[in-house]
Amino acid sequence: MKVREIESAGLSRRILLTLGTYFNIDFRDDDPLLEELEVTTVPGGDWLMRQGDPGDALYFLVRGRLQAWAASEAGDARGQFLNEIVPGDSVGELSLLTGAPRAVGIQAIRDSLLIRLNRESFERLATTYPALVMRLAANVASLLQSSSHGTKSSTRNLNAITIVPLSASARLQDFYRELVRELENEGPTLNLSADNLGRKGAPLNSLKPGQAIPERLRNWLQDQENEYRFVVYQCMSENPDWSHFALRQSDMVLLVGDASHDPSPQPWERDLLEQSGSTIARQLLVLLQPPIDSQIRNTADWLADRNVDFHVHVRDGQPDDLSRVTRIISGNAFGLVLAGGAARGFAHLGVHRAIQELGLPIDWVGGTSIGAIMAATIASPIPMKEATELAKTSFVQGKPFSDFTIPVMSLIRGRRMDQMLREHLDYQIEDLPIPFYCVSCNLDTGSTNLHESGDLPNALRASAALPGIIPPAVVNQRLTIDGAVVNNLPVDIMRKKPVNRIIAVDLGSADEMKVDYSSVPSPWAVFRGRYLPFAPKHRVPSLSNIMLKATLLGTLERVREQGKQADILLNPPVRQFGMTEVKSFEKIVQAGYQHAISELGAWLEKNPNGSDKP
Repeated sequence: MKVREIESAGLSRRILLTLGTYFNIDFRDDDPLLEELEVTTVPGGDWLMRQGDPGDALYFLVRGRLQAWAASEAGDARGQFLNEIVPGDSVGELSLLTGAPRAVGIQAIRDSLLIRLNRESFERLATTYPALVMRLAANVASLLQSSSHGTKSSTRNLNAITIVPLSASARLQDFYRELVRELENEGPTLNLSADNLGRKGAPLNSLKPGQAIPERLRNWLQDQENEYRFVVYQCMSENPDWSHFALRQSDMVLLVGDASHDPSPQPWERDLLEQSGSTIARQLLVLLQPPIDSQIRNTADWLADRNVDFHVHVRDGQPDDLSRVTRIISGNAFGLVLAGGAARGFAHLGVHRAIQELGLPIDWVGGTSIGAIMAATIASPIPMKEATELAKTSFVQGKPFSDFTIPVMSLIRGRRMDQMLREHLDYQIEDLPIPFYCVSCNLDTGSTNLHESGDLPNALRASAALPGIIPPAVVNQRLTIDGAVVNNLPVDIMRKKPVNRIIAVDLGSADEMKVDYSSVPSPWAVFRGRYLPFAPKHRVPSLSNIMLKATLLGTLERVREQGKQADILLNPPVRQFGMTEVKSFEKIVQAGYQHAISELGAWLEKNPNGSDKP
């Protein structure tokens, strides 16, 4: 169907707005360009294009949602997830201009409507509308530049949200009402169920079980997405037809469970999600937990038989947990990524204190090495002040870097570190109140382990197994070492989480350090300088500092690239502190705090909404 043939005035306006925004041209209803454009629809689950297909057309997404996938070496059916395409985005510019095959596959995660411009039409328009060609080339250049800075948030412009209650519970109904109220603070919100359609202005009062979805209702619902910031569908186990339909309209699906109930999927839940297999919108499991003073437990049982993308906890009496769900849906969630750096990692505690004082939320947290340990502390139920005192006691008085041993695999045994982690952070990762991840490195192949579930002390022990200093950990029967060897600032992993703004903290420095000698002094010369009053003193790094620094050198360039993916990158001035200088705990924490207060404060003044990205 040609664009000119569309009868819906609302859809026509949306198409003109999409095209006008992309090309920066004010199109009219009678513009000759519209004769060359076609309307195409892609049902949820179908592929718009496969990787390697001919690049014969450019598409503009008007309504719906798409996902980009790259073929994986493992031979997965869908491949590696890259990012999501939302209304207003375009697909296929590069192939249209160059004639190259499609570089990625594009799949609809819900019923989607697009505008298609084929190659023949584009070549005819190129002479009549040279401005279109220039704009298209500029967008391709911008796309290539932005691709080097990572994917965009997968929760951009979520519009249609479907809520699936996993059991009958008054608390689940309370959550639904409270969530809708919070979403209304973000923008106009329409909450729909099969029973309230007439009251919301739909062309029929309700939809009974077994009743087919009339076309007039489909059209009306599509129009509502133009009028409302959020359209929230509530599923019902007793009305599977409505629920199947709602899932096919979803940008994101929320599975909401009461943690006090049976975690096993009910037959109706399996049937609903399996029969709606063409709907592949990302799924967020929301677990309603007991009051804040109760420890979260058994989340793994809820995740075991469900294919969810993410999960979050909402504790009774903790309003910010509910707000976290709202921030994820509205595209306002914050992620915090913390780098490794041994004792310099105490600066992360100061950064966290500054973040709290500035009123910024933390909705997801991840890190590497000491950054992983501090990230786990932030994600845990331990209050900030208590966490800082525990860290001081553990690292300064506990001296985990001082239990030296016969240097067969490492300089220290690592037992003090193990005991410290087990004593203070003995949780399952999936039970943490704030979602968390960390990375480690397999010693045999150099491949990365992403720790998002399982025993937290074991994951932290693996992520902080500094080569040559702390013995390797064992993960899945493989020796594993510090994640800083492969990814010391894992912002790329955070970009795939449902967060839209990322704060990253790097402890490294590109500053040169020059010495005042032409050759390295002998050990005896170093010792004489330290203990004899008139002997020349030589500034040399310790063996442990050399090994720690060598661990980080290989990823310096990657850290720089990862930092570019963050919305703001903090570099606390901690270079003057040795990497095993635990005695300077307070000074390092304070350096992180002062730097974060200054830099984040200035950033917030410039970007009141917390982002400098469009």
